[in-house]
Amino acid sequence: MADGTKTIVAVTGEGETFDAVRSRASAMASGGGATVILYDMDAANAFESPLPNQWAGEGEEQLVSDRLGPDDLEALGRAPLARQVRDMRQVGIDAWAWLPEKPGADELARYAADQGADLILVPRDLEKPGLLDRVQGKDADQIRDKADVPIETVG
Repeated sequence: MADGTKTIVAVTGEGETFDAVRSRASAMASGGGATVILYDMDAANAFESPLPNQWAGEGEEQLVSDRLGPDDLEALGRAPLARQVRDMRQVGIDAWAWLPEKPGADELARYAADQGADLILVPRDLEKPGLLDRVQGKDADQIRDKADVPIETVG
């Protein structure tokens, strides 16, 4: 990529709110060898983990890496997200996805830092009130020590 970004964590989910984010991530990564990780904000909820856990079949928990490909996503019942990853891969982008186990900006910041992300892309009009403010550092105490990754709003 011309601007030197190598890993982009792009917040996604179902619905048109996230189309602009995926489009921006694709445009930034095209032809530049960057990796895009689609971070599914809809995955985390209070009732169940989107990933195999200690109650899953024997050995399943160890099969999940920190980046999920389309086949992994299909196996986890996330066909729409698998389609998003495949669409990016079809145009030559090194695309992956992640299903956070906990909601919130601190989890997003932690994951981005763990992945060595150079940029986080978030939609301007997130439906989750307060998340964008925390991600952008307006409530900096919540994420100050979690990540030092630039954030760009899209849309």
